[in-house]
Amino acid sequence: MVSETINRILKQYWGFDQFRPLQSEIINSVISGHDTLALMPTGGGKSLCFQVPTLALNGLCLVISPLIALMKDQVENLNKKGINAKALYTGLTYSETDRILDACIFSNVNFLYVSPERLQNETFRIRLAKMPLKLIAIDEAHCISQWGYDFRPSYLQIAELRESFPQIPVIALTATATPQVVDDIQQKLSFKNGNVFKKSFVRSNLAYVVRDSQDKTAELENILAKVKGSSVVYVKSRKETKRISDLLQHKNISADFYHAGLSNAERARKQENWIQNKTRVIVCTNAFGMGIDKPDVRSVIHTDVPDSIEAYFQEAGRAGRDEKKAYAVLLTQKTDITQIDNRIESEFPTVEEIKHCFNQLNQQSLIPIDTGEEKTYDLDIALLAEKSKLKPAKVMAILKLLEQQKIIELSEGYDATSRITCIVGNQTLYKLQSEQKQFELITKLILRSCEGVFEDYTKIDEYSIAKRMKAPVNVVIDQLNWLNNNKYFSYRQNKNLPLVTLLQNRVPADKLQLDFKYLTFRKEQFINNLTGIRNYINNHHTCRSMMLTAYFGETDLVPCGTCDVCLSEKKKSITNDDIETISALLQKLISSEEKSLEEIKFIHPEIKQEAFINTLTFLLDMNRVKRTSGNKFIWVA
Repeated sequence: MVSETINRILKQYWGFDQFRPLQSEIINSVISGHDTLALMPTGGGKSLCFQVPTLALNGLCLVISPLIALMKDQVENLNKKGINAKALYTGLTYSETDRILDACIFSNVNFLYVSPERLQNETFRIRLAKMPLKLIAIDEAHCISQWGYDFRPSYLQIAELRESFPQIPVIALTATATPQVVDDIQQKLSFKNGNVFKKSFVRSNLAYVVRDSQDKTAELENILAKVKGSSVVYVKSRKETKRISDLLQHKNISADFYHAGLSNAERARKQENWIQNKTRVIVCTNAFGMGIDKPDVRSVIHTDVPDSIEAYFQEAGRAGRDEKKAYAVLLTQKTDITQIDNRIESEFPTVEEIKHCFNQLNQQSLIPIDTGEEKTYDLDIALLAEKSKLKPAKVMAILKLLEQQKIIELSEGYDATSRITCIVGNQTLYKLQSEQKQFELITKLILRSCEGVFEDYTKIDEYSIAKRMKAPVNVVIDQLNWLNNNKYFSYRQNKNLPLVTLLQNRVPADKLQLDFKYLTFRKEQFINNLTGIRNYINNHHTCRSMMLTAYFGETDLVPCGTCDVCLSEKKKSITNDDIETISALLQKLISSEEKSLEEIKFIHPEIKQEAFINTLTFLLDMNRVKRTSGNKFIWVA
């Protein structure tokens, strides 16, 4: 009966005839009321593992997620399927939040997405107790473990939530967890049983490559020329995203750049163009990718060394989710190894730097001594780095350490859309329109396009208004700010800045209480993470897929046969002369017409069949020869 129900739900809402491996087992565990930990690689279908059982249980699932963008994407996708989902995040007005909470109590809402920080809100917890809660789902569950690469102290609040709902099962989901993190997640979440489901992290269609190159940009162009299709290029800095994007465009490669410093509207537009294949290559920082469901990515290329094996595995895993051949390439130079060692000192802060940066943060937010507890402020990281005379990477490291020590709390910025409400009557607006003609058009457009603007805050799209006004968007924003300042409308522009909340009153920097033992622990972890990625780069003997999956506790592994290490081993079984000779003959024979193995295996009477088969296999792995659907072969131009 349960099997019939979940299969019907899968078909009705997602259109699939069957589940992926492990999904049905995880779903049945949840429906049976068991605490469940699902370990599935990026793109493995984790979301279905809590979405399907919630619909089967006919109640509400509280989904705890660390990113606003991720919440919004999932809510939008669920609503498109006719499934009622809501999300609470920073920037909503009190009345908007109130309506969402009421809907979850009195209406048929299936999913409520919240950040872990929301759990600390007493009003929210009181309202939550009145909801028909059937399941608690924790996304990116590795954030709850201090051994995890992206530890978030706010996740520790989830254990307290369990005390209020002891009978409600929990499903925790993550794509990156070592055995130590797996144990820690269960302990932190007070699992009543040990239901751990782990899908193998082996990605047989994904070829991992580390390529040493003195000219990374030229190598990047070379890879994109050989590996057709959609691509993600990860770089370290915002400035670099635009530089490389411009270079690729100059080479007639369709490319765009993406980073957290862009407006939400710009990011959404760039992301959508890439998802719809209007843009082939997205050059980005690690702000890109979380929650994006694009199965046909053929390559993920890193031009800089990632912070850890976990981060690399998750980002690289965005390639080839359609289970077709894809590549994860890490470009390196000899200087990268030196830079890894230097990063320990350059990016991990000293106690003096932590105190200095904290002092600048308070000064930037104009917070007097002995005040500020529970106050939330905009966080301009670039400005804070400039005032502190520290690099942005080190400032971010300091902020994370302060958060982990429960001195501050970080969260994402406002909603992706601005909001507006009218605070005067119709007669006052008519008077404004007649006396100041420059505001006539914009006020009329606001009233036409922003339904409910007289009742409460409603969303406003400045770009849409600008298009209809045939004016630059900055002119529209200036006019909206004038209307706000002169108290005709209350306009809340999306500032696109992260937020910081002080968890205690400001103290002088020299009196800031820090846990030095904990700082030492985090530094050791930082060193271990960099050591892991350095070992991955320096490895020339172990299959890269085996090395990555062994890191996450898998055993009984076999070489993938497609990574650069495996290909190097294969190449040893044939000479360079064999490769050159056979490649030239094959290119001539099958460059314009596909042929079967029987038609090509006697390519030349002097070539041994073993050398031919080994070379053909090598060329297939290198994507120089392609096997067609009719089991024939053709040269890849």
